[in-house]
Amino acid sequence: MSIGLATFILFAGLIFFLVMGVPVVFALGCVSVIVSFLIGGVNDLYMVATTTYREITDPGLITIPLFLLMGNFLVHSGISDRLFTALNYWLSGVRGGLAIVAVGVCVALAMCGGFGPGILTMGLIAVPAMLKHNYNKSMALGSVMAGGVLGGIIPPSIIMIIFAYISRISIAKLFLGGAIPGFFTATLYVLYILIICRIRPEMAPKMDVAPTWKMRIVSLKDIIPPSLLIILVLGSIFLGIATPTEAAGIGAFGSFLICVLYRKLTFQVVSNACLETMKISGMALWILVAATLFGVVYTSAGAQDMLMEIVQNIHMNRWVILLAMQFILLLFGMFMDDYAVLTICAPIFVPIAVMLGFDPTWFAIIFILNMQVAYLTPPFGWALILMRGVAPEEIHTSDIWRSVPPFVAIQLFVLIFTMLFPQLALWLPNTIL
Repeated sequence: MSIGLATFILFAGLIFFLVMGVPVVFALGCVSVIVSFLIGGVNDLYMVATTTYREITDPGLITIPLFLLMGNFLVHSGISDRLFTALNYWLSGVRGGLAIVAVGVCVALAMCGGFGPGILTMGLIAVPAMLKHNYNKSMALGSVMAGGVLGGIIPPSIIMIIFAYISRISIAKLFLGGAIPGFFTATLYVLYILIICRIRPEMAPKMDVAPTWKMRIVSLKDIIPPSLLIILVLGSIFLGIATPTEAAGIGAFGSFLICVLYRKLTFQVVSNACLETMKISGMALWILVAATLFGVVYTSAGAQDMLMEIVQNIHMNRWVILLAMQFILLLFGMFMDDYAVLTICAPIFVPIAVMLGFDPTWFAIIFILNMQVAYLTPPFGWALILMRGVAPEEIHTSDIWRSVPPFVAIQLFVLIFTMLFPQLALWLPNTIL
């Protein structure tokens, strides 16, 4: 079979299955098995079995369920509510303080459990609190969703771990590379909230009751344990004391101890945390297996040589090709799940970026920043879907969609800024590693 025909069958078949609503893992796996059989017959199906076995027995992949378990234990410990209350005490005199606190808690949860927990918990806690204090709907909804998607770029990010395994890039490098752009994005969110609330005070009225300093000091007991856990986990990775897998184990055990400390450890909590971890891990790991198989089949068909030849024969500035790839990612991100975009595009785009002379770690970070935009862009933005599931009854879908443009603009600014100044993503990994 020619590489052109294999390419057509792979991508046409994949798009067909996705349009028909088939989950991405089955779509990837199905077209990979079909093309593998068409290329080499029954003998090539052995490649399907060996690839699957190699992936599911890779000890490094235990990182994913351990970080997820860490996040789930912390969520069930009630840490979200405690952090929101404690930080609110310290920012009670600031206009827009509740929105800033929501972003801060989302950042903390992102450093504990990746994408998702921030939106779900703050959607249940912070959004009703802001609406009760007459915050503008767009400010309440936008700040929570924008803060929640930071779990994609702030370590330890699950999508970073999957990207690292698909593209064979160091997980530690990606964690370090995403730290500065992630916190830079969070800082810009806070600055936007402060500025817009000063220009338009009706967006976020000031709190009527100010807490005492005694209440603020006492609230530190709810901030210190998760902060120490985050420092221990990420610090051990960044300083080279522990591998990401070892640090994930420390984090899972530490979050278990925090549940004990807060007297939240029950059989139901352990059961729910483990079940949720297994569900998400199963999804992520099977997608990883299917994506790896897709890449192996496409490479065995001769795709790598074809793509390299095409790029080399295009007499075009490498930055134009990079911008074209980013535009494709933005377009895909509006209509496809981020895991689907990652598994389809990363195996193709990363080798092209390397051949063009771009640093693979830097390219991975701008790729993931692009996916962060996808979380917030209609109609398939996961943040919008999650918020619709937990928002109060008076919130309509149109309210959710109207709240995201300012935060998407900030994300695009960070994406462009990181493209223009690669050291934003490379300085930390190059300095420490």
